[in-house]
Amino acid sequence: MESIPTTSYKNRFPFSLTVPSWLYPAGYEENVARVAPFVDGVELLFFEGRPESLPVPETFRALAELRERHGLSYNIHMPIDENLASADGGERARSLDAHKRLFELVAPFEPVTHTIHLEQPKGTDPAAWTLWACQSLEALAGVMDPSRVTVETLDYDLLPLADTLESLEYRVCLDLGHLIHFGLPVEETIRRLGPLCRMVHLHGVAGGKDHRALSLMDPALFQRLLPFLSTYTHTLSMEIFKAAPCFDSIDFLAEHL
Repeated sequence: MESIPTTSYKNRFPFSLTVPSWLYPAGYEENVARVAPFVDGVELLFFEGRPESLPVPETFRALAELRERHGLSYNIHMPIDENLASADGGERARSLDAHKRLFELVAPFEPVTHTIHLEQPKGTDPAAWTLWACQSLEALAGVMDPSRVTVETLDYDLLPLADTLESLEYRVCLDLGHLIHFGLPVEETIRRLGPLCRMVHLHGVAGGKDHRALSLMDPALFQRLLPFLSTYTHTLSMEIFKAAPCFDSIDFLAEHL
């Protein structure tokens, strides 16, 4: 039997604590049902946007019932199987269609945020990439409220896009584990993008891998995150995809906040 928490973390932190919808080797409904009594919300992972990859209507109804029964919030991780900022216009269009389709499907959940990826392949011309990203962001803003969309920090510096995100009224998902794992400017990114941040992804980095338990991190690196986390009041996902290290990490965080 996979780990199940014995302590409720509801309303424990200054932020809304969520966990991913993939902690146990089961479907959305079972994962959400198992964690619902212990957390403020769940990050519903929809990594693939093709219609045949999405849950059946019965699953969406079950998720709505669980949300109502347990007073959960949902935040949505939007599809990443095709790139919104691709050099290929056809791929950008398909990705936009997938985002629009999922946005409509999850609307009844009243999600707190919808987190998107703007992938930047190695060797991409920065000026061209910025143009493609901005075109997709402008198109997406026509069907989704950009203030409910968070652009995630990935393996490149998002700071050059900060003014654009601000002018289009998008918000940011600060993936703190990514900032550390990929050697990005942690404090500078938090300072510039922190005011736009409505979602945090937190996970440990150790042994050249991310999405690991927080306790495995270099303590000095973890300490660098605490000034921001101690004053953060929006939504945080403990983005670790196995139950035991995820809940151990929540306990670890609680000991420091």
